[in-house]
Amino acid sequence: MRKIHNFMIAGTIGDDAHFIKAREEYERTMVQDMRYRGYVPVLDMIPQFSLTYIEKKNQYGFTLTMFGVYVGKAKAMQYEGFSDQKFIPR
Repeated sequence: MRKIHNFMIAGTIGDDAHFIKAREEYERTMVQDMRYRGYVPVLDMIPQFSLTYIEKKNQYGFTLTMFGVYVGKAKAMQYEGFSDQKFIPR
């Protein structure tokens, strides 16, 4: 059984019209960072995205959490992710 590691990023989004695009971009960036560190995403675990409204700043705070398993830097580029206890090739 593989140990699952969580990756998290937090920040603010100024315009609610950009939620979907910003989330997609942050997820892409996080997967790239995971691969750089030798991890691949766990495809069975949906990324968690939470929002809170910051009234004083008229912005939204967000937290994005994704999950990965370690395979090593060389193999991280060979696999799309980890699902059903198997590595899925790219």
